[in-house]
Amino acid sequence: MLTLSAKPNSNRININGLYRISRNPMYLAYFIYLLGCVILSNSLVLLILLIAFQVSTHWIILSEERWCILEFGDEYKDYMKRVRRYI
Repeated sequence: MLTLSAKPNSNRININGLYRISRNPMYLAYFIYLLGCVILSNSLVLLILLIAFQVSTHWIILSEERWCILEFGDEYKDYMKRVRRYI
């Protein structure tokens, strides 16, 4: 059953709610929202900014994953195997 609770479980890793589908639902939501803005505004400048934002966001996510591996160890590695980075 998919719950929308964002409360982490007892081992401090949040695998509830949207985190069962994506390891980075916040960044995915930002991308979808901003892509909608690009489409609605029909702006090439915003599209270029969105691409730059997404590239920089991907590097942030990789950095966060390295930190989570150091902090949570094998448990986070198992989570990475079960849940995709974006969708």
